[in-house]
Amino acid sequence: MDGMLYAVGVGPGDPDLLTLKAVKVLEKADIIACPAKENKPGIAYTIASQACPAILSKETLTLDFPMSKGNLNDAHNSAADKIIDELRSGKNVVFLTLGDPGFYSTFSYISDRIKKSGYNIEIINGIPSFCAAAAKIGCSIAEGEEPVLITTGEYVPFAGTLIIMKAGSRLKELKAEIKNSGKAAYLIENCGMQGEAVYYDVDSIPEKAGYFSIIIVKPSHN
Repeated sequence: MDGMLYAVGVGPGDPDLLTLKAVKVLEKADIIACPAKENKPGIAYTIASQACPAILSKETLTLDFPMSKGNLNDAHNSAADKIIDELRSGKNVVFLTLGDPGFYSTFSYISDRIKKSGYNIEIINGIPSFCAAAAKIGCSIAEGEEPVLITTGEYVPFAGTLIIMKAGSRLKELKAEIKNSGKAAYLIENCGMQGEAVYYDVDSIPEKAGYFSIIIVKPSHN
């Protein structure tokens, strides 16, 4: 009998934010698959292992996904093939991903390949980083019929709440655009992780920050 693939979102960084369902799936998994660098399990594995130490004794399948914007088809196909080999042998595999598997996740690049090969996938959703970031600053993302727009590294004039993901590399430009808009903004860097930093106004936001940086822009009356 073929194995089952589970995509598990580990949340934004705090191990306490893994769901109970995620932990139960991790406990029964045969193999833990995760993005890695130089064959060393990455951040998602570190977070999951703190919430569920049982995975430390399980077989780990490390998958290399280069951090570049070029053609990554070879890397995605290789990762899918490695997972399929384990499923074919009857093993249940958990693929770990930061945040949620359906939100800017590496998993989305390989899931279609695995489905087309006839294997079943169950997605265990995680807490998205922007939800944790909003909770960190005590901010409501939206109220009533207020709209929400999510972008990556881009400021867009918008009447509701604007969430800018992966903002770290463009902070100087983003700060200028937000100041011109007259709106309120917050920066949350490394939410729930080591090195977490929170900035509560545009002027205090630095001009450089790491990859895991989120800006929440709110209408000034909020």
